[in-house]
Amino acid sequence: MVAKRKTVSTITKGLKVAGKDVIASQESDAETDQQIVPVEHKEPSESESALARTKELKAMSAEDMKALMASNGLETGKKEDMIKNLLKHEAKLRKIAKDEKAKIRAVVVQKKEELEGMPMPELLKLCESIGLKGIKSKPERVQRLLVHWQENDGVEKALSDAARKERVNELNEMDVRQLQKLCTKSGVDPYVKEIMVDRISKHEFDAGVYSRPTIVQETETTKEVNKGNFIDAVLANEAQRKKVQELQAKKEEAAQAKLRDLKALSIKDLEKRIAKKGLEATGKKDDMIKLLLSAMLEEDVVAERKAGLRGKSLPELKDILTRSGLDAVNGKEQMISAILAFESKRKEDLKVFESRIVEVVDKQKQALESKSNAALKEMCASKGLAVGGSKEERIERIAGSLREDPALDHTVSSELRTKRKEELLKLDKTEVVKLCDQMNVQPFVKDVIVERLISYESESNDVIAMSDLEPAAKKARTSKR
Repeated sequence: MVAKRKTVSTITKGLKVAGKDVIASQESDAETDQQIVPVEHKEPSESESALARTKELKAMSAEDMKALMASNGLETGKKEDMIKNLLKHEAKLRKIAKDEKAKIRAVVVQKKEELEGMPMPELLKLCESIGLKGIKSKPERVQRLLVHWQENDGVEKALSDAARKERVNELNEMDVRQLQKLCTKSGVDPYVKEIMVDRISKHEFDAGVYSRPTIVQETETTKEVNKGNFIDAVLANEAQRKKVQELQAKKEEAAQAKLRDLKALSIKDLEKRIAKKGLEATGKKDDMIKLLLSAMLEEDVVAERKAGLRGKSLPELKDILTRSGLDAVNGKEQMISAILAFESKRKEDLKVFESRIVEVVDKQKQALESKSNAALKEMCASKGLAVGGSKEERIERIAGSLREDPALDHTVSSELRTKRKEELLKLDKTEVVKLCDQMNVQPFVKDVIVERLISYESESNDVIAMSDLEPAAKKARTSKR
């Protein structure tokens, strides 16, 4: 297959001559039973040709033999070796010539059969389109059309098409890895950014990247008890419930104490504390107090969570990592840090998601403001909402129902996915390829690679050989027992 394209070029050099040999002369006989594709003459066998050629070569002088070897691009040496190598070389050339002739004959026969299969009206139209008129018999029309086809490079084009189809089949039989190596060797770009982006987006969608983030934390579970100890189980649950209530009450008291302390601070002190936490102080004093209190309470939650994780065993921490889709790490503190970082990221993602929910609802509220009071009343009735009140109250009711609609999550997810795809399309192609590699996403489309390789080979008139890149794969041996 290395020289396939070059072979086609070699074939086409003698097309006009070979084609005319295959298509019988039309001018000599006007009979309708004239043979268009002649029967091939019997040629001497390979052994007969080799035997006759051996006698000729042995009769040649050493000087003439060396000159003949040089003209064929072969190395000289002992006469016996030269004869042997030349016979092998000439046998190869005869096979190529025979194959070329067979290919030419095949395309001519195929074209002839194609024309013979057409109805007379179609053949008449074809003849008239090339200026052939007054031809009544079908065989003569076929013959004239066949000659016209040959004279207008029909054989060459047919051979090129056949070679292209053969090469396409050969490339399709290769795996993606082999095709990638061919692309690397030829400098053909095998990547299509839009397809890679779609596949990354699909991978992220399947992984739940665009869905509402969920934060799952472990809860204390009551130990299983025997049926006979049902009362003990109820008492244990009640004790646990009271413990949770007491803990919640303490948290609320601590939050109120923090609030009182913050209210006692000056605006400058509040700004300093906010800046220390890496936040931006905006709005009035109440706004700053609310921002700072939220940050402090979040720190308490993280501290509590960290303490809870430290109380767990290594297998329990590994289980949390696995369920969170995180890679295992060594060391208890490293595990805890990884879990906390993951949960912090999920909380931030949830905030972003919920902020988009608010944006969508606000847009829909703006659309509702353009509706009449009567239309809003009908909408409230259709959603099973109270219909009374002012226009603003009705809009708030409808907006509230929208916030609780599960379809809103789908809308936000679609918007997030669209935005992400737009960001990916802005990236350089090499960056998108790296993302595919990181996510184990297949970046290639086999049909695209094959099409681009075929285009490259057609333009360069050369075939990229797989054998130049790597040796043929050996079949694995099956062990016998």
